[in-house]
Amino acid sequence: MKKIACLSILLTCLTTSLIQAQQWYKGNLHTHSLWSDGDDYPEMIMDWYKANGYQFVGLSDHNILQEVEKWINVPHQRDRRRTFDRYLRTFGPDWVIYRKGSNDSLKVRLKKLDEYRSYFEESGKFLIIKSEELSTGYQGKPIHINVTNVQNLIRPLPGNSVAEVMQNNIDMVVAQRRLTGKPMFPHINHPNFYNAITAQDLMKLRHERFFEVFNGHPLVNNYGDSTREGTESMWDKINLHFLQQGRPLMYGLGTDDSHHYYFFGPEFSNSGRGWVMVNAPELTPKALIDAMEAGRFYASSGVTLKQLPQAGNRLTIQVKTEPNVTYRIQFFGVRKGNQQAELLREVADTVATYSLTDDILLARAKVISNKPKYNPFMPGDVETAWTQPIAQWQAPQPLTGVVALPNAHAHNDYEQSRPLWDALDNGFTSVEADVHLIDDTLYVAHDRPSIKTAASTLENLYLKPLTERIRQNNGQVLTGYQGPFYLMIDAKTQADSTYQALDKLLQRYRSILANGNRPKNPAGVITIVLSGNRPIQTIVNAKGRLLSVDGRPADLGKGYNQAVMPIISDAYPNQLTWRGKGDMPSEDFQKLRQLADRAHREGKKLRLWASPEDPIVWTKLREAGVDFLSTDQLELVRDFRLKPGSK
Repeated sequence: MKKIACLSILLTCLTTSLIQAQQWYKGNLHTHSLWSDGDDYPEMIMDWYKANGYQFVGLSDHNILQEVEKWINVPHQRDRRRTFDRYLRTFGPDWVIYRKGSNDSLKVRLKKLDEYRSYFEESGKFLIIKSEELSTGYQGKPIHINVTNVQNLIRPLPGNSVAEVMQNNIDMVVAQRRLTGKPMFPHINHPNFYNAITAQDLMKLRHERFFEVFNGHPLVNNYGDSTREGTESMWDKINLHFLQQGRPLMYGLGTDDSHHYYFFGPEFSNSGRGWVMVNAPELTPKALIDAMEAGRFYASSGVTLKQLPQAGNRLTIQVKTEPNVTYRIQFFGVRKGNQQAELLREVADTVATYSLTDDILLARAKVISNKPKYNPFMPGDVETAWTQPIAQWQAPQPLTGVVALPNAHAHNDYEQSRPLWDALDNGFTSVEADVHLIDDTLYVAHDRPSIKTAASTLENLYLKPLTERIRQNNGQVLTGYQGPFYLMIDAKTQADSTYQALDKLLQRYRSILANGNRPKNPAGVITIVLSGNRPIQTIVNAKGRLLSVDGRPADLGKGYNQAVMPIISDAYPNQLTWRGKGDMPSEDFQKLRQLADRAHREGKKLRLWASPEDPIVWTKLREAGVDFLSTDQLELVRDFRLKPGSK
């Protein structure tokens, strides 16, 4: 009994220590200033947020970044002149740059972000995130998308529908993220603003993980009305659809969308109405974005939670209480066979737990206090919090009529909107995942992840789904395709330790591996190819080898057989400088042809990564004998390969 008691105390201490060790950061990602249609200076706005307990703010003005020269005219209106006087008193004449002219005219130079951020930022205490609100529309419907941690100005694109406008602009964000290597994400703003965006529009989006379930602007109609559903109802519909498609869930944000800093009331868009609480290891853009993409945050208009609510298939709510305030905890979810969410459970308490059962597809929690919200979005609002949803894992059903594309390779496949599933739906027969070994587990990510989640492990992102797809297709990855399917694993961590962890993991998936079955059993269909940091000799010497190794041009002629090294890979710029403009130089073509011939004589296939995403280039690569077309643009390669006459 003493041992049990001691163990219980130890576990309690460890749990308490973990809770205390969590770092919570309060932030608003949707804020406006005089750089667009806000009514105050950015320094005054940052001063308010910092003084009111926020740790980060995204100042997201419409279609502009605070990095150009910008002067504004201050009209003679009393409130605008008072705003300027307050700005001048707060920061002083040595800081504020302005000009007075005839007829009492007044112009003020707005400070750029790089000029004022050091005035406010403190390591671990306050951070300003460079942001932009992409603002456009379709047939009079306003469409606004925030970009958090944008690096370069994005000019909004048009489209032929509401969904297409959103997708075109989301694609621009994704392209900039890939090009710069900087973490950033788009989020859909106030879908009910003038009833512009429906749940059906949002269901069509790729690479979109966030939307505003609560926005503090008085015109955004968060709660819906007799003709329009509210954002919470939209949220549940979107996530049911995403779950059935095998997409990552959509997460809900709370934001101010603040514009007005001088007048206050329900008719104004003021600060302090909605925010996010992010559980991150440190206060940096990368750590915050990693945490939010992992769902490690909740939205709030006043209620504070003690710990991260979601853990696996369980929601655990612990409210940080206030004196004389009562709370209701509601759990909403969707049952199997239903298309609508329902209230699954409600308790009048400060602590509650809800676990997913076999009949519940997804669930989320809402915590409602009886404390009136100060300066509310709508009269009668009380302080509330919304957790992120959790869901049962589901494999989407295979599409019919998919044409297999031998040697079509999904480079960095994990960066697709639906890792693996998008590749399979487009007929790809090769996918690539970068892995990092952390605490004996292999996580899929381009850079070492600061947040470890079960959903991002190699096993859960690729091996389990492939096993299920093979079961769905009666032993095949793609219906009717008898050729090899490659899962290329790019080891980013130390070669030997990563290989050992991978080999241990693959033992559990022998039945689907081409090298994994014993002589009496039929061969599997998945060929694992280890790239990146490769312990070649260890793999060559391995008994009962479960994987092969990705070779380099320098490995040709060293006697590695096809079973050990089926592929030779190299970076396109190492072989060619031609980018598709004009004719391909004959010496480049001959050089590539010779490399392909050397690989083919040894029974190996040739792959070039980082090639231009251009059908003109792909045509010449195929003519020269390059086997794999390595791409991030899955639909573009699919259409190229299915074009009549394509090799």
